[in-house]
Amino acid sequence: MPSILVKSRDITSFVVMEGHGVKGLAEMGLESLPEQYIQPPEERMDTSIIVPEESIPVIDMSHWHDPKVADLICDAAEKWGFFQIVNHGVPTEVLKDVKDASHRFFNLPAEEKRKLLKEHSPTNNVRFGTSFIPEAEKALEWKDYLSLFYVTDDEAAAFWPPVCKNQTLEFIQSSDLVVKKLLRVLMKRLNVTEINETKESLLMGSKRINLNYYPICPNPELTVGVGRHSDVSTLTILLQDDIGGLYVRKMVSNSWIHVSPISGSLVINIGDALQILSNGRYKSVEHRVVANGRKNRISVPIFVSPKPTDVIGPLSEVLESGEKPNSNYLQTPTMAPALDLPNSSDVTKLVVYEGHGVKGLADIGLQCLPKQYIQPPEERIDMSKVVSEESIPVIDMSRWHDQKVADSVCDAAEKWGFFQIVNHGVPVDVLEDVKEVTHRFFELPAVEKRKYSKENSPTNNVRFGTSFTPEAEKALEWKDYLSLFYVTDDEASTFWPPVCKNQAQEFIRSSELVIKKLLQVLMRRLNVNEIDEQKESMLMGSKRINLNYYPICPNPELTIGVGRHSDVSTLTVLLQDDIGGLYVRKMDTDSWVHVPPISGSLVINVGDALQIMSNGRYKSIEHRVVANGSNSRISVPIFVNPRPADVIGPLAEVLESGEEPMYKQVLYSDYVRHFFSKGHDGKDTVEFAKI
Repeated sequence: MPSILVKSRDITSFVVMEGHGVKGLAEMGLESLPEQYIQPPEERMDTSIIVPEESIPVIDMSHWHDPKVADLICDAAEKWGFFQIVNHGVPTEVLKDVKDASHRFFNLPAEEKRKLLKEHSPTNNVRFGTSFIPEAEKALEWKDYLSLFYVTDDEAAAFWPPVCKNQTLEFIQSSDLVVKKLLRVLMKRLNVTEINETKESLLMGSKRINLNYYPICPNPELTVGVGRHSDVSTLTILLQDDIGGLYVRKMVSNSWIHVSPISGSLVINIGDALQILSNGRYKSVEHRVVANGRKNRISVPIFVSPKPTDVIGPLSEVLESGEKPNSNYLQTPTMAPALDLPNSSDVTKLVVYEGHGVKGLADIGLQCLPKQYIQPPEERIDMSKVVSEESIPVIDMSRWHDQKVADSVCDAAEKWGFFQIVNHGVPVDVLEDVKEVTHRFFELPAVEKRKYSKENSPTNNVRFGTSFTPEAEKALEWKDYLSLFYVTDDEASTFWPPVCKNQAQEFIRSSELVIKKLLQVLMRRLNVNEIDEQKESMLMGSKRINLNYYPICPNPELTIGVGRHSDVSTLTVLLQDDIGGLYVRKMDTDSWVHVPPISGSLVINVGDALQIMSNGRYKSIEHRVVANGSNSRISVPIFVNPRPADVIGPLAEVLESGEEPMYKQVLYSDYVRHFFSKGHDGKDTVEFAKI
């Protein structure tokens, strides 16, 4: 019996987390409503307060320039907050196609829709869900949705579901003209005679389209499709099917009016943003959707809104006649009150100089990415270039003396530049301890972390920072770090932060043996049979350990954790947590390979110094870290380097057979200085040493 199935499992998990949605419940043939969906009586629709003889205005847009039509639009916005438009210019086939595509999406198997849940979606701009905020509601709503935040056509093409992306994009594009017509008319009544670039951003700087699905409900009178609310948009453009179910509150009353579907029409409603911009002249009105016991229903709203980082308040043109700003409409950033802090102060100062870091931004609950972090499109990862079926080599170091293991190490260094090692001899508890203290350091108050910023640190060997070279970058990276340059144990004990110094030192000490093993193997293929004191200085004369923290990001697809770069080290030994996000460029291609975390492993990569010393035989490869919208991530790399005073170039043993040098002799400190003088730029740094 379906009812037994429902009672015997966690409905919230089944519906919300497993991707079945409310549609999955409805398809079980339920005879009664699960208790999680039973709304309090005051939230259900009281049919006695519906006014059947009234309806919202219907306006013919074919003569929108006519002052009479303009007056109808503005009057409807003032007196109703809702109206329907016909002859609006959006082709009928576009409307039909997007309705068909909505049904196709919701008919996909649960495992396909689940890929777009908050926990799994490759971008925060694409979200499949159910109800509104399931974890915060007294009772769930009887609805599934797909929410698509529009950034660019390319981003939509890459991330929106194939089954509906073309149709939804076409609906957005086709409705753009009628949106502009409506806003031009509405602004004229507010004394705004011209919509310049700033005004256009305030009015329609961002767009989101939802595909909503309301399945047949066994007890529709006990629940809601969508609860009472007003929209946060400037305008909402709603496409209904022919089922009906949208109700609008009649202004200044407790009565409700049904919005009857009209074939080919669009429903327009004023959102909170326009009510604020108009100083309350245009009204954002409560509305709701009832559940239906006989038919499934779909609707497709486009929310036309300010940019998330715009500050909104009553327009100056509205107030210039002496009208007082409504005290409820303070100048405020749109969409998320948490944006007030970074928008009203210098984000760079807040993050970089005041010690809050990117973590401080993330902790205030941003719903959109500050513009300083929006990377140029060419610097963001293109997921179509990720080769999911390939991975870097994984090498078991337990028999490192074995020639086969040695060959695997050297081959990986030549053909990949990256590999993972297991059974490497660094104790698991050392790895776990350093990960734990990394979290502890970044949880410190800003005032404590600020003590280690460039301006305040007692030594150049300890540096808390964010991004890479903030002053040199086109856009900042979504990362905080603590960088610890190792000189001596005494110096580390004196200056490294107490919360993490012992564990960071222990990781360095414990990894030294495996580093020496790797270098011994790698040098042997270069005809270096013995690593004497001078060679050891060149190969591993200095070390730096970084604790890296990548906070949850509101728009991970628009930024990066770390940009494309290669390391300046001889070798880098990287400890990852279990989140993932490191991508490596596949040699001599434009493809990228993810480095999946393996419990207890270490990631090894060849740095520029070893590429130079091997005369290009071992490859220092571009890599990058993506931002993550679901989880914070940490990583702990140890950079094993020459000493700053060492001169590096192709080793004599490599050239003794007559091989021509590809690189000149360079002072290592000059090479590093060049690297840190600019933002991340792929492999360009190594050109500094090319002959």
